[in-house]
Amino acid sequence: MISDLSRDLVEEILSKVPITCLRAVRSTCKLWNVLSKDRVLCKTDITHQFIGFMVKEYRICSMRFSLHGVGSSIKEIGNLFNQAEICNIIHCDGLLLCVTKEDKTRSLVVWNPYLGQTRWIQPINNYHRFESSDKYAFGYDHKNRNHKILRVFDVNRYEIYDFSSNSWRILDIIPDDDIWSRQRGASLKGNTYFVAKEKTLVDEDVVGEVEIDEPHNLLLCFDFTREGFGPFLPLPFLHYNEDIGTLSTLRDEKLVVLYQRMVCPEVEIWVTTNIEPDAVSWTPFLNIDMQPLDRGFQFVLCSGASFFIDEEMKIAVVFYIYRAEKMAKTRSYHSVCITGENGYLDNLDLGDAVYRHVPMRENPYCCPLVCSYVPSLVQIN
Repeated sequence: MISDLSRDLVEEILSKVPITCLRAVRSTCKLWNVLSKDRVLCKTDITHQFIGFMVKEYRICSMRFSLHGVGSSIKEIGNLFNQAEICNIIHCDGLLLCVTKEDKTRSLVVWNPYLGQTRWIQPINNYHRFESSDKYAFGYDHKNRNHKILRVFDVNRYEIYDFSSNSWRILDIIPDDDIWSRQRGASLKGNTYFVAKEKTLVDEDVVGEVEIDEPHNLLLCFDFTREGFGPFLPLPFLHYNEDIGTLSTLRDEKLVVLYQRMVCPEVEIWVTTNIEPDAVSWTPFLNIDMQPLDRGFQFVLCSGASFFIDEEMKIAVVFYIYRAEKMAKTRSYHSVCITGENGYLDNLDLGDAVYRHVPMRENPYCCPLVCSYVPSLVQIN
């Protein structure tokens, strides 16, 4: 009988079950129910393995990525959200905020993959035609764990959606920042962090007469409890718009940033030692020279490129677009670069990247977007 299987064997079986199927196995027997709940609450010992979701060519895939090189899998999830195409995905507290791509009917969908629950959210105003025009953040109020969604649009106008009231509100915020348009925010401990630039006020009489230095980018936190931005926080390097920089998180405990100066082969990765809405401190994690590689990577054409790290193994896994020129033709691929303190380890191709027609200065390729996932029992209906 199934109930007679050993605990070790059941745990091995459950480790191979996709997150979206765990709900079904809970009804098998009491032991399977207990062990699946342990996995949902992260009580199992899954080491050196990244579990999450990927948006690839506007389709959501479940992903299990083993840093040992064995047992990795990326599978498209079919029949999801009425086959809607997804252009962005954000994880917070076991929930996924998915932004659909459709121009005229774009919506937000909040999804709990473990419970199989979804909530469709319509905007106050129409979403912009092109997905990169609107920015989103996903978090919760620390006083009551009420989840909220922030929308940034029309040159720093702000709306917030409240789950408890099922309604949107306009936020009366006078912005003194410009959130970097090519960068996704990173949700951490219920708040969201952005790469942003402090606004510089210039006297119109001197414009064109003096050279104005471009201010460097900083870190900015949106606090969902007080529904406002904190002070500008320092990044561990001088970052400008032409440089490559992207944020990630580690176990919802630390913020991680990857940085590459324009036309520079060196990549820096830093991790926070302390992170709050009004304070941050950093420590270096990896410094990698990509020049010896046959195909170095840069993210200048990839909006919000994704990556994750393993602290113990000192490894970074970066998802990006690789463009290869063969016989006067350029072909682009979804790729994964695995690198560590000893240098380049491996590179994987995930298939062709499809070119699309977009406005000038926007990325013509849909860079793979990856988010980690910790299953939870949070109810959204």
